[in-house]
Amino acid sequence: MKKFIVEDSEKKSILDMHKSLMKEQTSNSSATNSDSDLQKLRNAVSVGCLSNGSLKRRQSTGEVFYRKPSVQQPSKQVDFYANMTYKFTDGSKSGKWVCPELDRLEASQVAAQQTAQQTAADIESKIATEVKKGWKKLETLRQEGVDLNTLDRVYDTQVIGNVTLYRPKGQSTTFTPNTSTSQFNQEQLDFIQKFENLGYKLNPTRIEQSTMVKVTDKELGAPSDLFPNGLTMFYNPNQQSDIRRSDATVLGDILDNQDINKAACKKNIEDFYESFRRKAVVDPATVNKAKTIVQACKGQYYGRWGVSLGGKRLDNYLDILSGDAAGGPTSYGSDAIWRLT
Repeated sequence: MKKFIVEDSEKKSILDMHKSLMKEQTSNSSATNSDSDLQKLRNAVSVGCLSNGSLKRRQSTGEVFYRKPSVQQPSKQVDFYANMTYKFTDGSKSGKWVCPELDRLEASQVAAQQTAQQTAADIESKIATEVKKGWKKLETLRQEGVDLNTLDRVYDTQVIGNVTLYRPKGQSTTFTPNTSTSQFNQEQLDFIQKFENLGYKLNPTRIEQSTMVKVTDKELGAPSDLFPNGLTMFYNPNQQSDIRRSDATVLGDILDNQDINKAACKKNIEDFYESFRRKAVVDPATVNKAKTIVQACKGQYYGRWGVSLGGKRLDNYLDILSGDAAGGPTSYGSDAIWRLT
């Protein structure tokens, strides 16, 4: 095996470089520790554990400490260190000091930092989701050579956290988070399909929207946990060919007769109950408006109809519609839109 001979001068040079590197690393580490210690002592001052003194730094080592007069012996000075120890400057006494307020402050700072990190992670996740839908960051547009002077005229924008995303106008097809059908599960798709069969649309064009009515998953009667990101669909009330006109007319009478005197309320409750019982196919917006009127009637007259108006029967209808009697609409299901409170 060939041996390499290292001259003494080279050995010295290598050792000097090694010492220099170790000194630099130690210096950087000390500086970091010193900054951390300084902040801890400042926090102790801010919460009132240290007072009537001042922060100092030892020139020879860079060590930081807080010097103040002893409470019991004012003529003596005490140095408090970030490692929660103290020493009298004359060497007569030393020990540990405590500061519960400092512990609480540091715990709250850690919690705040963790929250900030989680928030940042959530923002990044949301941005990544929107980028998959075609939204782009400003730096991406700049790399693609887009004329940034035309952004306000050519691009839609949305802001997530402190990041603005851009997408060409006219390409906005995601009125609901997760509206790419490939991202819906089968249960969600079945629900959407039911209303698409009635002429509802998930992603109408901007022009189509101008003649359509917007309804949410809640208004459509979806279970509260079916669309965690929400759902918005659209329908044209003038082109609902699959909706029986008789059903729409019955609820339309309720909307036309919003006076909640007893006689009007009696007819409104009967019509609403009968529409529910027949599983009438009516657009959700109309059902919700009619339900508001019937709900007001319940609040006004429940238990106070009198015998002549068949009060017991009306209260029974209201109990059924409110889920207080058997046979009524469910809280979370396709018929939940009919349920009173």
